Formats: sequence, structure tokens, C-alpha cells
Amino acid sequence: MKLGKNEVILFSGDSITDGNRGKSMDCNHIMGHGYQYTVAGRLALDNAENMPKFINKGYSGETAGGLLEKWQADVIENKPTILSILVGVNDGGCGYFSRITPEKAALRYETNLRAILETTRKELGNITIVVCEPFYFPLDKSDCSYKNTPHPDGVEGPFKRPDSDDPEDSVAYRVEANKIIRAASRKLAEEYGCIFVPLYDKIHEQAARSRMEYFIWDGTHPSIACHMLIADEWLRVVEEHMNR
Repeated sequence: MKLGKNEVILFSGDSITDGNRGKSMDCNHIMGHGYQYTVAGRLALDNAENMPKFINKGYSGETAGGLLEKWQADVIENKPTILSILVGVNDGGCGYFSRITPEKAALRYETNLRAILETTRKELGNITIVVCEPFYFPLDKSDCSYKNTPHPDGVEGPFKRPDSDDPEDSVAYRVEANKIIRAASRKLAEEYGCIFVPLYDKIHEQAARSRMEYFIWDGTHPSIACHMLIADEWLRVVEEHMNR
């Protein structure tokens, strides 16, 4: 995918985008690890003659509302030419703990994402905005070890998966909330002229080749296999759109 001069690509989102990123100018860690690192690396290498810049503004545990609170400093003031947003899974989780209905949790997400897109269009004009579909996949809890992830169980353990203690009503709630949130993300992407990167069905399709834990290791976070999948889909969809 070819980029012009003076391009700034900014990734915004929750822990999936944060990727344990560094908070200093240590260029070994500033992008974190995950799909955003892979996408940035591919674009940086392919466009080195034009020296594009890359920014990671993901935050672990963040919701769409939390991103909105920091949007001016994190996004508007950095003036990206390409903006990528992946957020939504925590909106479902926070809705459960707030004891509101899944519908209300999804509406809160939609309201905040709409404000994000509205502000961005108003302040930055017709930049390229990429909205990635948020996802959540409940896992089989009959075995909460790590043996079905891409890493040997016990290599740093023993540990139990973080989702092993999630109550069943929490899991059911998050499934329902995420279904509505996914639909809202697609609707708003279309409404605001954004590129939409569908991920839920693609992850489900690829996980059928092995186990869901090999792609989503705790119900929420991608494994190395899934981060590669997200990066591939991001690059494919965005390039197809930009080549039209």
C-alpha cells in the first residue's frame, strides 16, 4: 500500500491496540506489540522513501467514552492523515458492571463513537478514517489452561486464563452487547464515510481451523495468530478502498 509524503497514521483503541506500548521515545517499544505494530512496520518499509509517521494512542481497559475524553490531545492535535479506531469490547464489560442493559451499553458506545467521528470530521476534514469491528468470543471453560494457545502451557506458569472466573451471566451479557456494538460500529462507519474492517466473522472462520483459544486467548485479546489476521485484514481492506 503506497503512501504519500507527510502521512501520519494514528491507531486509537483499547488494550488490543495499546499492546503494552512504551510511553517514552524508545522506538523499540513505542508502537506496542500487536496488529498495529505489524501494520505500521509493513507501511513503514514499503514507503520508507516518503518517511510516514506512526502513532499509537491505545489504552488498556478503555471505552469509546474514555477515548472521547482524550480525543483533542491524542488525535486532533496530532493531525493524522489516516486514523484507525478499534474500540468496543470494554463498553460491553463496563455495561455489565454498571448494571445497565446490553442495549443501553451499546447505545452509550454508539453515542460516544458518533461524537468521536463527528469531532474528527469537523476538525480534520476528509481524512481517511478506518473503523475496525470490535469482537468478543466466549471460550470453553472446561479447560482454562493455556495449552490451546500458540504457546506451551506452563512455560511461564502455571496460570489460569483470566476469563476462567467470569460469571456466566457476564459472558452472556457481553455476547449480547457486543452483537449490538458491532452493528453500531458498521452503521457509523458507513454514515461518516469511513473504511470498515470486518473482523468478527473472519476470526470465527479462521478459528474453526483449530481452536478459538489459538486466536483469542482469553475471550477478549488476540493471540499472535489473530493479531496477524487483523493486520492482514486491515491492510487488505484499506488498500482495496484507497485503490478505487
